[in-house]
Amino acid sequence: MMHYKKTAQKTASGSTVLSEAGPAKAQGEKNKKSPLTISETILLTLFALVSVAVKQMLRLDLNLPGHSYVVYIFFLVFGPCYVNKKGAAAYMGIVAGIFAVIAGSRKGVLDILRFCMPAFFLELTRYLPTLGHPMVNRMVEGVLAALIMHGVKSGLNLVTGKPLEVVLIKFYPGLVTYPLIGCACGVCAYFMYGAVREYKGK
Repeated sequence: MMHYKKTAQKTASGSTVLSEAGPAKAQGEKNKKSPLTISETILLTLFALVSVAVKQMLRLDLNLPGHSYVVYIFFLVFGPCYVNKKGAAAYMGIVAGIFAVIAGSRKGVLDILRFCMPAFFLELTRYLPTLGHPMVNRMVEGVLAALIMHGVKSGLNLVTGKPLEVVLIKFYPGLVTYPLIGCACGVCAYFMYGAVREYKGK
């Protein structure tokens, strides 16, 4: 989220229009293209480690598909939004996937895909036009990340030998619960980012 200065420009017909330009926009674009700093890398690493650690501990019998990924999806939306640089989401996904394997995931090395694929997809969304209000963007990011994670998880269950009927038992309910969880995470990430910006502005 960046603030742009409005500058007046005259068109060929003589009318005056406002365009987003100036130092604020140039600085924002420069920041997006610059590599991650050491402090930003440490921060994203911390987000990834905390989210996976909570996922490993959060094994509640809620019968709610996707509930254990709440913290990861939240940080996957919040982290790149806070750092606001290309490569932030992909880096978080890779670190989270590696840490999940080291922590003893049930799917082994294949479990990296469960964390990387949503992150890679969110990285691609940075090249697409925004949808308007920042909260809408965060909600869409959360929903898409959750759905991709659900699809990858279901695919891994099939590849690792689970019967199709067993996978489908959680697949169809997950088409409802995962998007709801992703949407809630997106909203929380939006308000958390706003709170952090307000705190830093004081």
